[in-house]
Amino acid sequence: MKRISIAGLLCFLVLCLGACQPVKTVPVETTSAERSIRLYYVNKNMTRVVSENYQPENTEPEGLLKELLAALASDPETLDYKKPLLPEVRILSASIEKKQINLNFDSAYSLIPRITEILNRTAIVRTLTQIEGVDTVAFFINEQPLMDALNQPVGQMRASDFIDDLGGDINDYERTVLTLYFANEQGDKLIECRQELMYNNTVSMERLVVEQLIKGPTETGMYPVLPSDTKLLTISTREGVCYVNLDASFLTGSVNTNEVVPIYAIVNSLVELPAVNKVQIAVNGETTKRYRELISLDALFERNLDIILEED
Repeated sequence: MKRISIAGLLCFLVLCLGACQPVKTVPVETTSAERSIRLYYVNKNMTRVVSENYQPENTEPEGLLKELLAALASDPETLDYKKPLLPEVRILSASIEKKQINLNFDSAYSLIPRITEILNRTAIVRTLTQIEGVDTVAFFINEQPLMDALNQPVGQMRASDFIDDLGGDINDYERTVLTLYFANEQGDKLIECRQELMYNNTVSMERLVVEQLIKGPTETGMYPVLPSDTKLLTISTREGVCYVNLDASFLTGSVNTNEVVPIYAIVNSLVELPAVNKVQIAVNGETTKRYRELISLDALFERNLDIILEED
């Protein structure tokens, strides 16, 4: 009896020790089908990009591309959302080549209104770049590259192209109209330009204004006021004064204008915003610089109406 008790005790201890050993877990590889994807749509007011969660069935990129395109052409579950692939537009071909998706549409794509096209394109690119191994998307119309408002190829598009540099909710795209000022052909006057565009609402309106001035005009008869390589370092508004901090390209770059046009293109455009009354311009954080050795930047600039070209 004593031997049996000891043996039983030993068995009990072995079982307990075995139970205390850590259990090794084998990592399970997550497939594309197990990975959640966001499907991007446009809200019913056509003012912003929105999204829904989606569980894909396909695992390999080509199959997933077809599946996502079919999903974007179908009505979303949320009734307030609109699909970005319109029924009147046909996709002639879709392929993945060297980490890029090439979408070739028929000529009906060129008839989509500008704002609608930008919103739809944003939703498509943001959805498709979630496919593993895909970095960019390119749009074509009858094998020809999609062109922008300046008749330049839009080219490769990344998901980050549709997100502002301040982060925030990537879905919050809205429509706005800015009043900007660009140079006339002689470079001695400013021309008012009303520009409608989509933007991420986590970007301040002040930043949006200056970045659009750097990009340059989209209409004929208007000319750049800032060098295209100018970098906006920081911008903020306090007590009615907008503080604009540009890099040295603002001073070293060249535009075909007189010395006052670039200054007041910035000032007059920013003062169009309700919160801005005056503008302070700095270069690399310094206001002791002189623009073209003529205009001191240590002043607070106010709106200049005399430099605006009057319409006929």
